[in-house]
Amino acid sequence: MISRTLIRIKAFKELYSRITTENTNIEAAEKELILSLEKTRQLYCLMCLLPAALVPVAEDKISQQNRKFKPDFSVIEINRKFANNPFSALVKADAPFNNLCTNMGIGWADLETPLKSVYSAMVSSDFFKEYVGKETPGMEDAVKLFRQVYSNLLSGNSILEDALEGECIWWADDLDYVLEEILKNLGKISKAGHIDPPALFEKKEDETFARKLVGSVMVEYDDLAETVSSYMSNWDVSRVVQSDILIVSMGVAEAKTFSNIPFKVTIDEYVDLAKHYSTPKSYSFVNGVLNAILKDMHTQGKITKDPIGMVGGF
Repeated sequence: MISRTLIRIKAFKELYSRITTENTNIEAAEKELILSLEKTRQLYCLMCLLPAALVPVAEDKISQQNRKFKPDFSVIEINRKFANNPFSALVKADAPFNNLCTNMGIGWADLETPLKSVYSAMVSSDFFKEYVGKETPGMEDAVKLFRQVYSNLLSGNSILEDALEGECIWWADDLDYVLEEILKNLGKISKAGHIDPPALFEKKEDETFARKLVGSVMVEYDDLAETVSSYMSNWDVSRVVQSDILIVSMGVAEAKTFSNIPFKVTIDEYVDLAKHYSTPKSYSFVNGVLNAILKDMHTQGKITKDPIGMVGGF
């Protein structure tokens, strides 16, 4: 389930932490990167549990009404309709997946406040009203409901995001990625009748890529940074931050280490990384300097592969 884009982002964070603290233990850096990626997989599993975790919130709403002298039966019916939705039942009944989550030590038991926040936002939405307005909503209706929940109610929910970061520091910034992965799989889960636990790496080459990327940057970082610095004459050096130098260094190391990755892919990935994780103008610096270095290295025969996609292609 882990994409190479996410690997680059996690590698950048790990490398930045180690370079700024002058911690050069490569083996520890590789282990920390793999652990960080595994934590993303665990967040994916946690968020897959959400439909089942919301049901007790609905059941509590029903109990509250039943304890009243004059219960509001319309509220009871609305909450009961949700509590009985077939997709939540599917997740709850998936014993192998629930056992996996238990073994991972993840669950919603200590996240009552964000659960209530999500439930409150859901019942106030038009798509929830559409769902409970159906006489007998089925699996397709439930999948549609949760597609809206995952799309619209979780990203940007500060109560949820703060709670997740409090549970696991590695989950900071991972929620959007995880939600996209779940949205890809909702239909497949409903048809299969269970949740397939995702492998951390779909291909062994992806794990190799992760380890080699971190290792190659750490081994050569001083030389890489010196190379980047030598191309900075046309830039306002006072505005270049350490993260920019690291991002370009990662791009150069990737281009040198992985002959099967086109220049265009490498450049685009690190320009995007700069847009999201450095200063507002960093992407321009990364694009210009990384292009210039890779073009010269290709011309000098230090890197041999198709230069397509570089500025001033040749």
